[in-house]
Amino acid sequence: MSVQNVHHFGKALTCAALILILVGGCHFRKSVNSGGAASCVDCQTSFTQIEYPDLCDQGLENTSSIQTHAPPNLENFAELEQWPLTLEYCIETALANSQVLQRLGGAVLQAPQGVATVYDTALLETDPFRSAEAALSEFDTQFQGTYRFDHREQGIANPLAEFQGGVNAGGVFNTTLSKTTATGAAFNISNLNNYNYSDSIFAVPPSTWQTQVRAEWRQPLARGFGTTVNRIAGPNATPGIYDGVLIARIRGDLVLADFEAAVRDLVLNVEQSYWELYFAYRSLDVATRTRESARLIWDNRKRRVDAGLSRPDDEAQARQQYFTFSQVVVDSLTGNKSGQTGVLGSERNLRRLMGLLNTDGRMIRPITEPTIAPILFDWEQSEQLALSNRVEIRKQKWVVRQRELEVYAARKLNRWRADFVGNYAFKGFNDDLFGSEGAVKDFFEGNLDDWGVGFEVFGPVGRRRGHLATRNAELRLIREKTVLREQQRQLLMDLNAAISEVERSYEGIKNNFNSSKAVLAELKPKAERVAAGDEDVFFLLDTQQRAARAESDFHRAVVDYNLALQQYVFTTGSLLEHYNIQLVEGEWSQAAQANASRKGRRFRYGTVNPNKMANCPISAGPVDQSTDLTTLSMVQEAPSNLPGATNGPTGGFSPPQVDNP
Repeated sequence: MSVQNVHHFGKALTCAALILILVGGCHFRKSVNSGGAASCVDCQTSFTQIEYPDLCDQGLENTSSIQTHAPPNLENFAELEQWPLTLEYCIETALANSQVLQRLGGAVLQAPQGVATVYDTALLETDPFRSAEAALSEFDTQFQGTYRFDHREQGIANPLAEFQGGVNAGGVFNTTLSKTTATGAAFNISNLNNYNYSDSIFAVPPSTWQTQVRAEWRQPLARGFGTTVNRIAGPNATPGIYDGVLIARIRGDLVLADFEAAVRDLVLNVEQSYWELYFAYRSLDVATRTRESARLIWDNRKRRVDAGLSRPDDEAQARQQYFTFSQVVVDSLTGNKSGQTGVLGSERNLRRLMGLLNTDGRMIRPITEPTIAPILFDWEQSEQLALSNRVEIRKQKWVVRQRELEVYAARKLNRWRADFVGNYAFKGFNDDLFGSEGAVKDFFEGNLDDWGVGFEVFGPVGRRRGHLATRNAELRLIREKTVLREQQRQLLMDLNAAISEVERSYEGIKNNFNSSKAVLAELKPKAERVAAGDEDVFFLLDTQQRAARAESDFHRAVVDYNLALQQYVFTTGSLLEHYNIQLVEGEWSQAAQANASRKGRRFRYGTVNPNKMANCPISAGPVDQSTDLTTLSMVQEAPSNLPGATNGPTGGFSPPQVDNP
């Protein structure tokens, strides 16, 4: 077989192998059923079998630390140890234990990615694409090195090919440092070393070295010029994409606002659960006392029926009333389908928010007394407080500020690119790199220098994308301003409703208290007449039921009044301040403190010119969230230290003395 035939055969074999490799992985699989129906069932089971992951942290499989005793029930409730807690202690415990910020009705099981945690801010600050540090990394000095050597050989088929040479070699050894500044200027400095070798008869000398140090400066004069646009959109930005350091800082403020709102909602839910548990105990006490009174009446009727002094239907009616109140006691303890959570459900909700085990052999007992003093609110102070402190309003203002910056950047980027370019290079050339006659020596003698200066202008004719980006940014700004104005309007609506609810619930305290006093005045003489046989037991049972309802309604009104005060504080954005809760950064490690002390000397505060948009303050950073607000008057009389509130007149009403739970 000739050499040419071998060459063609090798090419054909290579092509066939390549076709087999490409086609072999792309054919369709045919269904194979070699074992009948039973085999198909086994095959289907193997494909649809549910598997469980093997976690690297095996400690997560150990749930002994969160497993508890059996939950309390009707049988052992009276034997459980009472755990008296104040409202402040419950809030403090919830904040200390809540790495995942719970909410009533939250979906941490169904939607775990949507819950707030204490790690959210740190996650954003360490995000490699969305954090402020990631935006600053666009201005980092970049290093690039290329160190490559190539050797090429070719056969000589005729005498003319000898002039080209059969062996060629070359090397490229380049090192480059580049830096983009805040003004958009790009600097780079490079050290370039090229080596060439050839055995061609024309190559004299056969090997050469060329070395040079090249510096280049590119300064934008139109699009991309200025510190503000580069801090907003980043270097080399395009219209419509804004991801600079200022946008990243605002993004951090938005995450902090979400975290503050989550902490506030946690405190709100803890207080709501605390007062609901308070009412559940009061309702249980009322139901228990009423059931005991119904039992005494039933015993009395039964003795009179046995003695022939009363009718059997009186005894049956008293017995029915007793079992009715027995069910009320059960519902007050365990809850029912109508939405009443009862003592056990309310205590379980409070434990959930406090981060405690669901049972530990104790029952939480609220001991903080509710507020029943009348309070009046100053509308102008409350309005100013709500518009200044509410975290949702502050968050939307940050969004508006972000859109303002984006409009500024869009207008600056809606230009052609016009760059001033300058470069200078020192060069050296010889057949050796070092030595007395090397390229390096020639480089320092400065015999070969390159330089260049000029302008480069380029951009789309018509700037359609730039106009679209500008108009889009303007519409986004208009939208967020409209949303902010509507939020402010809705907030004042909510504030109006909160103040009205405070007035309504306080009137409910007075009316239910007077109603309770009236029905108690009716109950005692009726009980005496029924005991003497002068009146039908029906009227006593009816009065007893109305007395229980009136007392329960009074306690409900007291709780509603405290919840209304809480809603007012929540609406004004002062809930965390009301409990002296502050958001601060966690304690730094010693290494972090030493690093900050070493690098802090390089940073200085710059001047701020509020008359120029370019220097308007953007953000105090992800830590400082303080606001310079005028301190409004506070109520001096405890426990109603509510912002924008004053002690109101009692109007001739003396609130009753509420016993301890």
